[in-house]
Amino acid sequence: MSPTPKKFKRPDQKPLPKPNVDLTASDDGEMTAEKVRAMFCNPLYAGITANFPKLVDDETWIRAAAQAIREHGSEQWLVNMLYVLRESLGTSAPESDAE
Repeated sequence: MSPTPKKFKRPDQKPLPKPNVDLTASDDGEMTAEKVRAMFCNPLYAGITANFPKLVDDETWIRAAAQAIREHGSEQWLVNMLYVLRESLGTSAPESDAE
């Protein structure tokens, strides 16, 4: 019998931040800070799959991502990236992540 896998515990035990990005389309084309954050934390815009055309070059995407990490923190940026990838690819969060 194999041992039961242990669930990883984060040392700080704080909950992860909520996504602070916006992927909704607006009728008037208004770009908000939340929409810009969504665009620059989504690697699909750098053309990593055939289904999504490359809209920004790698250097611009990486520098924008690095700036966002400096401004908002790595946890927030990673939460946002995971959220926009799941939404863009039409996948959902695992059941254990649901609140």
